[in-house]
Amino acid sequence: MSQAAQTQTVIQRRRSFHRNTTPIAMSRVISILFVLFLFVIGGGMAFLASWDMPAPSKTVEKVIPDERFPR
Repeated sequence: MSQAAQTQTVIQRRRSFHRNTTPIAMSRVISILFVLFLFVIGGGMAFLASWDMPAPSKTVEKVIPDERFPR
């Protein structure tokens, strides 16, 4: 295959790619990505809502001076 024939083949492939990527196909891809994004957000919210995070178990002792309380 000559260089010119290879170049023509590459050009034809690029043209067919541009013909196959219509606005309808691109909007379908965007719609699928948006639905996946919503699933990820919804899954994260469900995880946070159902997560039983343990309360801190460290005892805190702090001395508060008497001057801070009015008499």
